[in-house]
Amino acid sequence: MESCYRLLHKSNNTHLQTSLPVYFYGMPNDNIYLIYARFYEINFNKSGLEFVFAILEEYTYDFVLGKIYTLKNKETSVKEFAEALEKTDIKIKIIKSYRKLNSFTKAQLHLNKIGKKMIQKTSYSFKLVS
Repeated sequence: MESCYRLLHKSNNTHLQTSLPVYFYGMPNDNIYLIYARFYEINFNKSGLEFVFAILEEYTYDFVLGKIYTLKNKETSVKEFAEALEKTDIKIKIIKSYRKLNSFTKAQLHLNKIGKKMIQKTSYSFKLVS
């Protein structure tokens, strides 16, 4: 299967309100998406799991070149990027929460659909990673 995203970092130590891993993905539209799971209360003594899709607001990603940039157009390494994510409170814009997804694998499949739509909207083509 062709992948329309690139995993940049997985963290178990962010300032987001979840104890579960947070995955950061470079997308074809120059954004960095993150996916994380969090618990929500269905009713008394019953909770569910929802998957949150968000955009990281302080960085961009050049999908063609595979490079991460700060908003000031300063290139940063993956190591510096990962360290910054775990040391500071990150700014995100939540796109949507999904309660019908039941695993990170299903969330990644959904992210791939989003990535394919992004590629179709662009005027240039990408070499997809398989």
